[in-house]
Amino acid sequence: MNAYIWWPEAPASEESLKQLAEQAGFRLTGSHLSQLRYSNGGEGDLSVDPGWISLWRAEDVISLNSAHGVPEFLPGLWGFGSNGGGELLTFDLGGGEPSPIVMVPFIPMELSEAVRIADSFDDFCRHIGRSAREPPNMALNPTGGRGRPPVG
Repeated sequence: MNAYIWWPEAPASEESLKQLAEQAGFRLTGSHLSQLRYSNGGEGDLSVDPGWISLWRAEDVISLNSAHGVPEFLPGLWGFGSNGGGELLTFDLGGGEPSPIVMVPFIPMELSEAVRIADSFDDFCRHIGRSAREPPNMALNPTGGRGRPPVG
């Protein structure tokens, strides 16, 4: 059995989710809200680039987008996490429905550097808690525990 890492956080409160939805300026995806209800942030393996993720808490998403200059430098993208290092994870709000997930380096933070890593947040969640070294058909959580966020 292959080991994987996913360290979930406590679920987001409904009040935090309501405030995030009001401040976001666009309609949040049901998948992202479901993930926050399951784990308000979290860290672990990701089976696609960048290989590791650190998801932002609902209470921090707005301020971290602002602090990193996402609205200024990456119009049309909206950050929800990073790899804990040099890569920002974002929704591509102009990429159609559902919004694709793209990765952008913090330096240089330029739209031309964006790389699509998942077709949707649902697709992205399928990669959480899996190592890129796992065979594609490996069970994500054979013990049935809280190994990864729900999809959908």
